[in-house]
Amino acid sequence: MKSSIEIRKISIVDLDTDAIVNATNEDLIAGGMANVSGAIFNAAGYKKMQEACDVIAHCDTGDAVITPGFDLKAKYVIHAVGPIWKGGKHGEPEKLKKAYKKALELARTNHCRSIGFPLISAGSLGYPVKEAWEVAISACKEYLEEHKDYAVRIIFAVLDDEIRTIGKSIYKYEAGTYEVVQYDDWETKPMPELFETFVLARSFSDDEMNVLRCGHIPCAMEDKWFWCMEGNTLWVHRSWTGNCIYKIDFKEDNHHIVTVNRDPEQYTCKSIEEDYVTLNKLLNWWTDTPYDYCHEWLSETLDSLKRAGKV
Repeated sequence: MKSSIEIRKISIVDLDTDAIVNATNEDLIAGGMANVSGAIFNAAGYKKMQEACDVIAHCDTGDAVITPGFDLKAKYVIHAVGPIWKGGKHGEPEKLKKAYKKALELARTNHCRSIGFPLISAGSLGYPVKEAWEVAISACKEYLEEHKDYAVRIIFAVLDDEIRTIGKSIYKYEAGTYEVVQYDDWETKPMPELFETFVLARSFSDDEMNVLRCGHIPCAMEDKWFWCMEGNTLWVHRSWTGNCIYKIDFKEDNHHIVTVNRDPEQYTCKSIEEDYVTLNKLLNWWTDTPYDYCHEWLSETLDSLKRAGKV
């Protein structure tokens, strides 16, 4: 598994990561239900979470502490204290970066392979969104560079479209090798009404799943596919038409549910048996590092020629 960073439109309490981060205050007291802290406390079990925080009692700005996740999907909640914005001349960027790195350090020492962040200090603490994103992405990237032996999936959970767009623009510039493809990075069309489903019985290693999670943006005419992952669902589209061909819902028991396009004008496979072979071949290519789209194209071309009796 390799580390990755992604920005998703999702409530942080709905993430199934090993840990989620609560943007909190030095007294570790829950905020109102309208903010991230209140939502996390409420979903975890308000009384249990507050009692756990009361035992710790205090956390300095720029620091973080960890508690159980209680009723959340996440095993842990990491409570990170970001700075109040005072114009940027009172050490705010340094304290904010320190809070992110301390949260990641707690995730690493508690063997978390995935962690969900809000945009710490933005909102009620007044940190400007663009500047908050710059620190967030930079802090995560620096931590991953400093701990190359630690593989972790980092998800920023954002509900506001404008804030997410700003984050994605900064993320594309800063994130480098940790960048993850987003669904709206390519022009796509939904699965048509004419579709069929089947079960794909296959296991994937952590490295293979990470390659799929990173997604793929086509880089040449021969490169036929755009794919991206949202949660545990892989969306696969033809690159030049945008048509959705496969939707794969990954299951823990390795019996994955595949929805396949059956519109004859968009796709040529006519049976589940044919799709089973084709999709497995595609997944073998896509999870190979690096993905060899030229080999795929040449192989498909040769198959077509053989079927036509020309070779």
